[in-house]
Amino acid sequence: MKKFLLIGSLCLMTSFISFSAVITSRLDKDIPVHFISSPDLTQVKIEDSKNDKNGMFYRIGVFSYTNITSINSGKWSTLSNGDRMWQLNIEHPGAEALSFLFSSFKLSNGSVFYVENKKGERVSDILTKDDILEYGQQHIALCFGDDLILTLIDPANVEQSEFMLDRIIYNYRSTGNPNLSKINESDAACEVNVNCSEGANYQDEKRGAARIYVVGNSGAGWCSGSLINNLGNNCKPYFLSALHCGPSPTTTVQQMATWKFYFNYESPNCSNPSTAGTLASKYVTGCVRLSDSNDNNGSNITKSDFILVQLGTLANEATTINKLIGYNAYWNGWDANNTIVNNGVSIHHPSGDIKKISTFSTNLTSSSWANVPNTHWTVVWAATSNGHGVTEGGSSGSPIFTYNSGNSRIIGTLSGGSSYCTATSSPDKYGKFSYHWTSNGTSSNQQLKPFLDPNSTGTLVMNGSSNPCNFVGLTEATLNQDVKIYPNPTVDVINIDLNALANQKVEILILDMAGKLIYSSNSNSGNLIKIDISSFGRGIYQVILKSDGQQKVQRISKI
Repeated sequence: MKKFLLIGSLCLMTSFISFSAVITSRLDKDIPVHFISSPDLTQVKIEDSKNDKNGMFYRIGVFSYTNITSINSGKWSTLSNGDRMWQLNIEHPGAEALSFLFSSFKLSNGSVFYVENKKGERVSDILTKDDILEYGQQHIALCFGDDLILTLIDPANVEQSEFMLDRIIYNYRSTGNPNLSKINESDAACEVNVNCSEGANYQDEKRGAARIYVVGNSGAGWCSGSLINNLGNNCKPYFLSALHCGPSPTTTVQQMATWKFYFNYESPNCSNPSTAGTLASKYVTGCVRLSDSNDNNGSNITKSDFILVQLGTLANEATTINKLIGYNAYWNGWDANNTIVNNGVSIHHPSGDIKKISTFSTNLTSSSWANVPNTHWTVVWAATSNGHGVTEGGSSGSPIFTYNSGNSRIIGTLSGGSSYCTATSSPDKYGKFSYHWTSNGTSSNQQLKPFLDPNSTGTLVMNGSSNPCNFVGLTEATLNQDVKIYPNPTVDVINIDLNALANQKVEILILDMAGKLIYSSNSNSGNLIKIDISSFGRGIYQVILKSDGQQKVQRISKI
C-alpha cells in the first residue's frame, strides 16, 4: 500500500483575462505584513513517511487558519484614477508554494484580485467577479513562493468588494515550483514519461488522464484519475478516480467545489523538462460527487474504492464541456466485464509529477483489498525500453487500461500497492471497473452503471471519444476560416459574420448533442446573421455553415 489518499487544493492560477496586460505592480514599503510561523515539518515528515508507506493520503500541504478580511487586515489606498486598492503581504517562511482558500469572495463589477511576489511578478491568474466559485468561495492554488502580496483593486464609485480568507495552505513538497527545481520529483530511476515510445499506442487515452489537487479536512495533496465516456453520448464531464483520494463522510460539497483537475500536464517528449512552464495552465476547478464505493477512507478500504464526479458544477456543465474540448481532452472508454487480460498500461501522476506510463505484459490476477473477494486486479509491472514504470503516492485513482489497438479501455482504478523503483516486481492493486459497475451497493450512488449506462442498455463495453456528443462526425473544414461565429459560450444569441465571403449562398444548420437538426436557414454572403437561441436548452451545439461544396463546423456552448 502506498499510493493512497489525497486531500488538497491548488493555487495554480484561475483565468487569465484580456485586460491582464494592463495590470502593473504597485508595491510599496508600507504594505502591512501578516506573518505566519512555519509548521513543524519534522513532525509533518514523520507523519508523511508513515502515511506514504501505508498507502495513505499523499499530502503536500497543511492548513494555517486565518481570519483575514478586506476590513480587518491590509491597507487601502486611492490610486490616481480614483480606483481603490487593498494590499496585504503574507509571509509563511519555507513554503514552496502557498494556496489561498476564501470561504467568502465577493468582487464588485470591474474589480480584480491577484497575487504577486516581491519582485512584482504575478504568481496567480487575475480574478474577477466571473471567477467566483459556487457557494461564493475562491481557491487560488499553488502560488509559488513564501512571501507574497495579495492585491484587490476596486474601480471608483463601485461597492467595496469583500472576502474572508480563512485558510492558507503551506505547500512543502511536490509543487512543481520552477525556482526550486521542484519539477520531476517522481523517481527518475524507473518512471517513464507518457510520450516515450511506451505511450505511442495511448496518445488518445493520455488526453483523458489528469492529476487532481484535492482539498479535504486535513490539508492538500495529489491524486490521479480520468475523464470517462458514457453511453448517453452527451458529453457529460464525468471523471473517475479512487474514493480514498479525499472524500470522506465529512467531506463537504463546498470542499469539493475547490478541487482542481489538471489536464495535459506532461512532457512533450521522452525527456524530463527543466521547468513546468505553462504545462499546468489547463485545469477545471470544482466537482460534484455522483457516486462512490461507500468504502471507509484510508487503509480501511473494504470494497472496490472508486468515486465518480462531474467536473465543474451542475449549473456550468456547458462551460466545463467547452473548456475540456478546448483542452483537447479525451473521454476514455471502459470495459465492465470481469475478464483477465495480459497487456496494457496505467497512466498517472506520481508525486503530482508530469504524466507517466507503466506497462504490464502478464496476466492480471483477481484479488481483494480487505476481506471482500474479487474486488481488485493485481498487476506486476514490466521493464520496457525507457525504464520500469511503477506507481507512487499521487498515482492513486489512476486508470489501468487493457490494450485494444486504437481504443484501449479502462478496467480499474489504483487503490495502492507496494511497487517502487527499488521493488519493481512488487504488485499494485486496482479496484475493478466490473466491481464498480453494480457490486458495491444497491443504490445508484454506489454504482457506475446508472451514470455510464443511463438508458439501461446492458452494454458493458464502450470506446473512448474526442467527440462524445453523438454529433454527426463533421469536422472543421475548408470554408473561409475568417467567417466568425460568436460569442462562445453564449446565453441567447449567436452572431454569424459572413462578410469574409463574397457572392455565395450559405446554408446554416444547428444540431444538438444527439445530432438532431434543430435549426436551418439560408443566407447571402456579406451579412451579419443573428440567431436567437434563447429557447434552446443549456448544452453543446454544432453550428455548420455550408457553401459551394465547402463547410465550417464549430461547437458552441449555450449557458
